[in-house]
Amino acid sequence: MRVDADDFARPCGDGNMHHTEVKEVLIEPGAVNMLEEAMSEGFLKEYISPLLICDTNTCKATEELMEDIFDRCQVLVLDAEELQADQHAVEIVENYMDEDIDLILAVGSGTIHDISRYVAFQYKLPFISVPTAASTDGFVSEAANMVWNGQEKRIPAEPPVAIYADTDIFANAPAALNIAGMACLNGSDLQPSDIQRAEQLIEQGDAETCEKLMYALIKCGIASQAEQR
Repeated sequence: MRVDADDFARPCGDGNMHHTEVKEVLIEPGAVNMLEEAMSEGFLKEYISPLLICDTNTCKATEELMEDIFDRCQVLVLDAEELQADQHAVEIVENYMDEDIDLILAVGSGTIHDISRYVAFQYKLPFISVPTAASTDGFVSEAANMVWNGQEKRIPAEPPVAIYADTDIFANAPAALNIAGMACLNGSDLQPSDIQRAEQLIEQGDAETCEKLMYALIKCGIASQAEQR
């Protein structure tokens, strides 16, 4: 489904509508093909030196489906083993990225997105979100959850300009990651029986259920941003 970002608009405390910084949200099979099209001839074609950040797990899960995108990007694959969004990870990115990098693609789940959005904010770069699991409502966050000097901190960061959530990727993520996303919807109107049924379908890799979860997580994340303003 191609989602109109204005569908996520929420009233702010002053009575005005809060519109997210996200310009495009696409949740469907083959969404990464639309990303490649946007980079080739769409609104992302102006960016000629993109950096793609992933980890060893998300690289394996996406490199075949995203072959054309990987080929056009500088690619940094972080070791997924004990990976944290911390100073060490940021240092690896900074040492790896070329000076002419003009766009960052985050291909992963929460940790990869926190690293990417932090670096994007520090270097005043736009970034694109490619979620590989429906595991968090933080894909649209304007803050990064970082471990800084041994302490967990929430640091201002860059929200994505677009989200390309490919069902062929995130519906095939380990079921435990997608089920973890259900916990972000606590306080919703879902009944326990509905949650149990949804988790069963997620364990089976049901694409429609995973898409609905991804939509709900993104919507929840944008609503949370509005509440903090």
